[in-house]
Amino acid sequence: MESMRGFFILGLAVCTFLLYQAWQKDYGPQPAQQQATIEQNGVSVSSGNTAANSDQLITVETDLVSYRIDPVGGDMVYAELKNYNVELDEDAKKVVLFDYRNRMYQAKSALLGQGAPDNQLPRANYQTDSKSFVLTDGMEQIEVPLTWVNDSGVSFTKTFTFTRGQYLVNMEYRINNQSTNDRTYNFVAELARDQKPTGLEEKSSFGMKPFMGVAYSPEEKKYEKVDFEDLEEEPIKTSRQGGWVGFLQHYFISAWIPPQTEQVTITSSIKANKDTTIRFVQPSISVLAGEEKVILADLYVGPKDLEQLEAAAPGLDKSLDLSWVWWIGLPLYKLMQFFFSFLGNWGLAIILVTIVIKTLLYPLSAAQYRSMANMRKLQPKMQRLKERYGDDKQRMQQEMMKMYKEEGANPFGGCLPMLLQFPIFIALYYVLFEAIELRHAPFFGWIQDLSVADPYFVLPILMGGSMLLMQRLQPKSPTMDQMQQKIMSYLPIVFAVFMLFFPAGLVLYWLCNNLISVAQQQYITKKVENAPDKPKKALKKK
Repeated sequence: MESMRGFFILGLAVCTFLLYQAWQKDYGPQPAQQQATIEQNGVSVSSGNTAANSDQLITVETDLVSYRIDPVGGDMVYAELKNYNVELDEDAKKVVLFDYRNRMYQAKSALLGQGAPDNQLPRANYQTDSKSFVLTDGMEQIEVPLTWVNDSGVSFTKTFTFTRGQYLVNMEYRINNQSTNDRTYNFVAELARDQKPTGLEEKSSFGMKPFMGVAYSPEEKKYEKVDFEDLEEEPIKTSRQGGWVGFLQHYFISAWIPPQTEQVTITSSIKANKDTTIRFVQPSISVLAGEEKVILADLYVGPKDLEQLEAAAPGLDKSLDLSWVWWIGLPLYKLMQFFFSFLGNWGLAIILVTIVIKTLLYPLSAAQYRSMANMRKLQPKMQRLKERYGDDKQRMQQEMMKMYKEEGANPFGGCLPMLLQFPIFIALYYVLFEAIELRHAPFFGWIQDLSVADPYFVLPILMGGSMLLMQRLQPKSPTMDQMQQKIMSYLPIVFAVFMLFFPAGLVLYWLCNNLISVAQQQYITKKVENAPDKPKKALKKK
């Protein structure tokens, strides 16, 4: 029963952690709103949104995303992810990130300076050979060039390059100065969006609220996220070499990425209507008369795909936020991906991960189960001690500790494995909450989405039953009164109720963990019980 106390402490710690996640909120005075203006070296341009004309938009179809580009300014104003449904069984309705219709969420890129396309409103209206581009079968890339020439003979060509199988879009800004004067320009890349909910926040993952806000890479580290409320209190203003800026929401991200050798200034702002902007500004670039210069930047818009994020920019993979247990969560995540690569089922991958974890912890678990088995063998002796010293608790504790020492039993042998399971459980919780692969991932039968709760509560009930079975195998403690024993008897029911709200994948892990624990405990217990008793050491004569 000492082990059950440890299990109770573990469960209490987990529940406390999750309740903290659920109810934690920040409070503070709301400052005056910031005007969304980009300023660099005395040059400024309003970042206010101009309504896109649907008939004039340039459409781009790749194997993964449907894009729309506004020729006025050359901004990315629409991105629909073809492989991700809003709801599980609604193939007709896909996840949309950038949008210009019922909300404002866009990726803007601007060039500022004398005669530049974005130096004044209305912004330049770029020309292109076609209004529709399609990445057809057999094509690995497709280029979408947008061109504008000013009155002085300086041409500006903004080219987006889309690659098969990639959510990363390459952008090239080519400046050809055929005027008679030297020119100086500043390149600005920004993401602008309202603060409306995405509509994709799953409500059934108990204890955690999906993050929505800005993210960037400050100079001193690769990843920092800031929610909208904190951003109002303290806008971002920093400089660094390379890095990235982006918007985060549950499972998805958009990010502008400068060349990692460029020194950039990163700032944020919020308008009175709550529209929020995160941007980077590159240093001035001089283009001599008759000269041509190229500015590069990348745009990522898509799911938090770990492999693609790692390849896109240093630290961008940290947007798959596994919190303080990332050092456990990341290996678990990659191990799950490995098992899925040949199993094709995320539920089976979770089961195999559980087996690996239990195998690695077996030496510690075996010591725990041996201690528990020895405690079971001592039950008759402990009962006699209780009958003899029941009214003298101090003397009884002394006699019990003496007996434990003589028999080689450890009543606290189960504590360490329990403590080790806590960060593993929390890490797996974050993985199941953050991993895009688990979203709408089926297991079998009625479980069609491992990232949300079991709709019929079968797994939580089975998990409670497995806890009850584990409880029956625990040795009873003679020092535990009837009230404590009654509380412990209700523990499986309490945990089963909590598990009703947890993601099915997490309950599956805990159920498998319990079943493997029962099998291991039964094996060790029979081995100990069938072993011959050790001869007692003779007392030394004085």
